[in-house]
Amino acid sequence: MIVYFKRLANLLMAVGGIVGGALGLLYFQGHILDNADKTTIFWWSLWIIAGILIGRVIGARMASKKLMDIQSILYKDNDPKRFLERFAPLNERIPHELAEYCNGQNSISFAHEALGEFDQAMEDIKELKPELLKMHALTTSSLIVNQKTNLQILRRDYEAAVYQLDDLKHLKELSDKRAKMLAANLEQQIKLHEIRIAMAKGELNADVSYIEEEIRLSTNLIHKKEMQLELAEYNFRLEKKEEATKLLQEILADKRGFYSETRAEELLADSSKVYHYTEPVRDAHGNEIGSVDSDGFVVIRE
Repeated sequence: MIVYFKRLANLLMAVGGIVGGALGLLYFQGHILDNADKTTIFWWSLWIIAGILIGRVIGARMASKKLMDIQSILYKDNDPKRFLERFAPLNERIPHELAEYCNGQNSISFAHEALGEFDQAMEDIKELKPELLKMHALTTSSLIVNQKTNLQILRRDYEAAVYQLDDLKHLKELSDKRAKMLAANLEQQIKLHEIRIAMAKGELNADVSYIEEEIRLSTNLIHKKEMQLELAEYNFRLEKKEEATKLLQEILADKRGFYSETRAEELLADSSKVYHYTEPVRDAHGNEIGSVDSDGFVVIRE
């Protein structure tokens, strides 16, 4: 956390060194260089080092507190605009090869996602290469790939989402050997994304109970409303209008300026605008030339 507030940390270490040195002078009554005991200067230097270390500890705690306060704007106050104003310039100043930068960009991506700016959210993280990090590469890679999968679903690019899911599954396999807690978390995320894709495609056997539990347990309002919205659209596809309407009304009960709220208002006004999945039809070269709707009707573009 110190990396975000290096000036503060350096200042406190300098102050700590000065205070330590001053206390050492008092202890030795000002006799350092002229002290008969030639080890005095060594002990005095330890006072200075101790002061620097104490300053660093205090600086780390203060930096952590300041960063947590900023992050709480997004994850607790659920105010993505204010978070971006405070955090984006701060994150841009730190070295881009650090895990902290990648993690910060992930939060920035999530803030843009909350505002419905999905393309910008993908832009925030698409060039990151957390696998090249010297430390925390597995955890940070998992975080970034999970967000990319999430964004591809939100952008309704389900082919790309499936490819990202394959990467996420590979990271889960690596985590099974090196980080059991991370592996367990990835397993849950993979299942969640697979169910979201199944719902988007209107599959009748989608595990709705898992999404309902996700909504019930979610402590982040941005994510909770996204899941409520996706479940509402799924219910509309299955002609469960009463259940869908209830979910949309719950989204709008506490408005924060999220894209999910705008979409909820749109669907409440006209449920025919619900998204219906179409399977892309491709030519021999892989180019998309048409689509197949949920009833199996093929449309080929001229």
